[in-house]
Order: sequence, then structure tokens, then C-alpha cells
Amino acid sequence: MNKLEFENYQETSKSYDTTRVSIGKEILLGCFASTPRPLSQQIVLDGGCGTGNYIEALNGKVATIYGLEFNQGMLMQCQQKFQAYPNIHLTQGNLLNLPYENNYFDGMMCNQVMNHLVPEENHSDKFIQLHQMMKEAYRVLHPQGVLVLNTCSHKQLFDGFWWADLIPEAMNRVAKRYPTLETLTSMLKEVGFHLGGKIVPVDAVLQGNNYLDQEGPLNKAYRDGDSTWSLATTEELETALERVIKMNADGSIKQYLESRENLRRHIGQTTFIYAYT
Repeated sequence: MNKLEFENYQETSKSYDTTRVSIGKEILLGCFASTPRPLSQQIVLDGGCGTGNYIEALNGKVATIYGLEFNQGMLMQCQQKFQAYPNIHLTQGNLLNLPYENNYFDGMMCNQVMNHLVPEENHSDKFIQLHQMMKEAYRVLHPQGVLVLNTCSHKQLFDGFWWADLIPEAMNRVAKRYPTLETLTSMLKEVGFHLGGKIVPVDAVLQGNNYLDQEGPLNKAYRDGDSTWSLATTEELETALERVIKMNADGSIKQYLESRENLRRHIGQTTFIYAYT
């Protein structure tokens, strides 16, 4: 694994499509549509495309989609899905050195990958890879092209996921890998982008219909749907699972879920930030 790739995606890629869904399709299309060229003619890059959930969501809406993925397991799943589509081009590669020409894309999206470019440790060059990714995005985008980042605010990390309260130490660890929204917007401006805005899809959840499964955390496939679980120690995971078992047994899980969901309904799980070259 890459030292910043804190989950074994080679393994979790096998069940990723059953535990993770694309969200904000209309937001992405709206951002891309705000650039000069019509959607039907656009060339778009999905940076860190994973198994291709977002490619699948946008296929047929834009002319051509390029997907770049570092992890071989994720990429193989993606290639199997789209081998019959000549308008989809998939490559194994690194966001820090995009294998594309200058001014090539109308739009670029990065969905939930910012945390894989930032180490947990605090030091002076903590965000150097994130800064390099933004520079590369600026390079490959057309003038007036758009970069869309789908990320989580720290508030969303802790209160936007009902199970986050079960593994607080792991949440603290993953939060250190998420730049604040203020940091992201500041870095975009520093690179040369012009900030377009921020959008929060309050009702959308990353794990789709499986998200509110009362026994979900007891299943590894469910936990594989979010890399935060991989940061929990064995002891922390055992404590969390024991708590889920107990709440399901005594019937308190419904009230617990509702109290946690009341928090999410006000803040959502994710934030889209978009900026123009």
C-alpha cells in the first residue's frame, strides 16, 4: 500500500460497489455545465476514480470520461465495468503527476480522495501533496475549466455518520487527514483557481440504502464501505461492536440511530467545493 493509503483497497475493492454509492450527480453536472463547452461535448477527468461509481453516474451525460486510479484492485473492478465503452478511458496513475496534456479537460472531479493525500502527522509540509494535486489539476484543465472536490468538513465527519460515535479515536485519526474547508479554499486560490462556491447535499449518504442498517457495523463488508473503520485498533473495534450488539439486544439502537440522524439532517455528510481556472 501507498503510505498515505491507510486502508487495504486491494481487498476492500471486492465489495466496494455494494457498500458505497455516488452522490451529488446533479451537483457535478451543474458545475461542468457552467463551463463554456456544452456537456455533450465535454471531456471530464475523474481523479481517484475507484471502482467507477461516479463514472457510471455521469456516463452518457458528457462526451468522454477519463478515470485515473492509483490502486490496482480498484482499477481492475472499474475496467471490468466499462470495457465495452469506447468513450471511457482508464489509467493507473498518480494524482501528483497527471499523465495528460495541458489544457485537456473541461472539468475534473475528485470524490472523497483528499484524505488520501494528507498524512495524519502534523508537520510543515503536511499539505504538500494536496497542493501538488491542485497544481496538476490547474495544468490539465481548459481555461475556465472547473475542478470539483467532494470532501467532508470536520463537523460532518463527527456528526454526519451515525456510527462515528462508536469509534471516536478512529474519527480523530481520520480527521487529521481531512483539510478544513478553509484550508482547501485557501490552497485553491493560491494555485490560481477562482472559487465558485460550496454545496452541501444534506439528504445524500455515501453508503446509500445500507447506511441505516442497525447491525451494519457487525459486517466487514459494511465497514469496508468507509476507510475510517480501518483506523480503529482491534480493541476499539471490539468495543464498538459490543456496543452495537448490546443496543440491538436491548432495543435502544432505534433511539440511538434517531439521535445521531438528527445531527446529520442539519449538516449532511459531504461538501462539494468547485473552482474555476
